[in-house]
Amino acid sequence: MVNTLVPLPAPCPPGRVPEVCLVVGDAGAAVRIAPLAGAMAAGGRVRPVVLVCGHGAGAATAALAEFRVGTDVTVALAADGQPTTAAAAQLLAGLDRAFADRLPDAVVVQGDSATAFSAAMAAFWRRVPVVHLDAGVRSFDLTAPFPQEGHRRLIAQVSSLHLAATPEATANLAQEAHTGPKVVTVGSTAVDAALDAVERRVAHADPRVRQLADAVAAGYSRLVPVVLEAANWSASAVDAVLHGICDLVLATPDLEVVLPATGGLRARAEEALGRLVRVTITDPLPQPCLLGLLSTAAAVVTDSVTLAEQSPSFGVSALVVGGESGTWTEPSRPGYPWAAGADRAVVARITEKLVLSRRPAIPEQRVADGNPFGDGLAAARCAQAVQWLLGLRERPGEFVPARP
Repeated sequence: MVNTLVPLPAPCPPGRVPEVCLVVGDAGAAVRIAPLAGAMAAGGRVRPVVLVCGHGAGAATAALAEFRVGTDVTVALAADGQPTTAAAAQLLAGLDRAFADRLPDAVVVQGDSATAFSAAMAAFWRRVPVVHLDAGVRSFDLTAPFPQEGHRRLIAQVSSLHLAATPEATANLAQEAHTGPKVVTVGSTAVDAALDAVERRVAHADPRVRQLADAVAAGYSRLVPVVLEAANWSASAVDAVLHGICDLVLATPDLEVVLPATGGLRARAEEALGRLVRVTITDPLPQPCLLGLLSTAAAVVTDSVTLAEQSPSFGVSALVVGGESGTWTEPSRPGYPWAAGADRAVVARITEKLVLSRRPAIPEQRVADGNPFGDGLAAARCAQAVQWLLGLRERPGEFVPARP
């Protein structure tokens, strides 16, 4: 295999099922790893071992449980608030001990977090093949996002198998000389998670959200979920987006907004939007409930790349907010999100455009086959690619987005 830094494992002896460690560091990674864990368990040719670690271990465990995936190993950090370097050192040591206690046949890391980077290095140093899920995401600027762009590139250097979600990600890897059979375009497992969650139709615990969802499904109202992490935003940027949502609601009489939030974001949301009847501010929603709302939405406003990848499966346009105030871009192709800086007027104007371009409809009428990020079969392709890496089957076919 071209450019494989870690020797491929020898075939397992008869009767032994290879163990593949799936590393999860936060709730976002859990959404993308859970479908892969399920596909591996269902296939039976490898045994998934789910390891959660870092400060986000509790949230990751809860998110995995929402997708009916259990946790096998936990690597905890001593305390919050320590410097990044100290946390990374502690995490590396903990992961190394975990791999020593239960040496896996391969380790799967997702994305570009410090957890993913630490797990990749710990596995590499023990000569365990590294599989990178969501490989090939690039800004080509080491300062933005920092340090994530550096993590992406460094993980690529020690990976034996790159699972790229889209052809664009595969092309990015090719620019860095990561080519050949070890790069597989699989689609986004986040799309698999969305379709699975909506199919299960989990009821909303909050009666306000349940009543609103019924009204939207019946066609009485339009819905815009506003889902923000805003972890690295300034207070002024958060306020600009929230006031843009306020302007949107006032300008669209049949529009309902659901905004899950906690902590400082919730306080600012209550201040900016709490007096509006058609805005429902809730505690953070379980992923299946949130995705159920997304499936009936007229549009979604978010800073989550995951939601932006999931929304086209339901024919829902996404506005991804963040970045420089006053800027905005149209999608480069159907299904891709709009983007806007944290600007009150821009957020209100673009979201209103997206909302008015679509009428409410029941979920069965909204599922689209043209999601450029995935088709719901990404986890199966990923599981097959890992089996191929371990010498258990032929290399799988690749994801090819539908033409617009």
